[in-house]
Amino acid sequence: MVRPADAPCRQNSLSRRNPWKLAVIVLLLACVPHTIWAEDNEPSPCRGSLDFLTAAYRDDPATRAAFQLTFERLKPLPPGYTYHGSTDNPWRKGNQNGEDLYLAVKRFYSQVCTLLPQIVGTNDNALDSIQYFAWLYYHNQAGRRMVEGIDPNDPTKPLDTVRDFLILFNADYKGYMDSPESQKVVAEWIADPRLEIQDYVKTRADEYRSWNELFARNLKQAPDGTYPSRPVTMPDRDYVIVSPTDCIMNPLVQVLETSPGVYHRRLIDNPLQKDTVLDVKGIPISVDDMLAGAPESLKKKFNGGSGLACVLMPNTYHHFHSPVDGVIQYHEIVEAGTEDAWGTFGDDDWPNWVPLDGNVGRPGTDFSQFQGFQRGVIIVEVTYKNLPGKKPDMLKGYVASIPVGLDTVGSLVFSPQVENGHTVTKGVTPFGNFFFGGSLNILLFSTIEGLEDVQMVSPAVQTRMGNQIGILNTPYPAPATPWTPNTGRMRDRKVIQRHHH
Repeated sequence: MVRPADAPCRQNSLSRRNPWKLAVIVLLLACVPHTIWAEDNEPSPCRGSLDFLTAAYRDDPATRAAFQLTFERLKPLPPGYTYHGSTDNPWRKGNQNGEDLYLAVKRFYSQVCTLLPQIVGTNDNALDSIQYFAWLYYHNQAGRRMVEGIDPNDPTKPLDTVRDFLILFNADYKGYMDSPESQKVVAEWIADPRLEIQDYVKTRADEYRSWNELFARNLKQAPDGTYPSRPVTMPDRDYVIVSPTDCIMNPLVQVLETSPGVYHRRLIDNPLQKDTVLDVKGIPISVDDMLAGAPESLKKKFNGGSGLACVLMPNTYHHFHSPVDGVIQYHEIVEAGTEDAWGTFGDDDWPNWVPLDGNVGRPGTDFSQFQGFQRGVIIVEVTYKNLPGKKPDMLKGYVASIPVGLDTVGSLVFSPQVENGHTVTKGVTPFGNFFFGGSLNILLFSTIEGLEDVQMVSPAVQTRMGNQIGILNTPYPAPATPWTPNTGRMRDRKVIQRHHH
């Protein structure tokens, strides 16, 4: 497995070594009197995770030193981004040292814990807080190590405090988003025509008991199992691939190591290799790592293959389905807090992931961080007809569907149909769903079985006349949050006000 040269062995993580022990500690912390580190006395759905962070900062010198180094290494915002007219990193503004930074992080997560996103047309504010937190480790290796469970002052050692806090927080936040308290903004989402609520089983706000129930809403299904609002393109043609969900689709970028430490980067029109890095801005990620615990016999099928990235947005359908007809050969959920997925945070170049032009996951996007993110792996064997008179009569290949949980996505759920040996139908068989947050589905394609120099799928997205290739924007910005930058929607808001007057 490829991992950074200075990454420590993660076998001593509290959450992995004794997950029950971590839960007991969190419960006990609720009984500990508040100290000078605890500022807030308001009850919070995330009190358990916040108290965990409080106790760790109070008791652990390495945690305090990590916050200090992260503060010292904060980088200014990139061109085009400002908060309250300033290009300074918002985690530095008003703070003097690592203790101030820790308190700011705690205040931030106290507020985020009850954050309910709002929507206006094609715009929503669900990513504002995710972007804001990402400035903590924007081009800041100390910050990225801290959220990934590595001691930034001694990268040969683990430091699980912030990584374990984020995992606990995601569980607390999911609990709030599953609760009736989170239902209060459901009506405004349903009222927005761009949500297309008529496509779903439940069409009234009072039918949804929580925000997560809306987020994971189900499409209306016909008696034959298909979805009328998402017709499958030419279901009788076994060589046609369909999108696994509603998403922004882009080709992956491949980096080949031409010599030790020297990489050549281009769009993935050259074959994948078992140790290929899909991008190499931070932690190199290989196909071998991405497929986690899959058998080597299956992993090697993807040598010489290709791939696509499918990025889900907060206002779209958040179930994902099989992109092909075939038979499941392997499935696995790689949980956060394990050696193969030590969290759901760590993208140190947010502007590259969500640029100002809005093309999330565009060609050139850094996919390296997803080696360490919570994800699923589903590998499907595909057979499809050869040309008439050519042998063999049926060609064979493999498709890997890799759903990735990002940031506040604390839950990646597989459907009951995801079982080895189960026959799947493209655009119909459900593979699973996410709960609240941004999400990603990476697709990897093998070569044709027996023709290891021939890719099964070209890396470009191929569509047909009449199929959707995009949607037209509405000009209205989503409501501002405490973490909305003075760019993008704030700029649009001024333009709209000028036109209205």
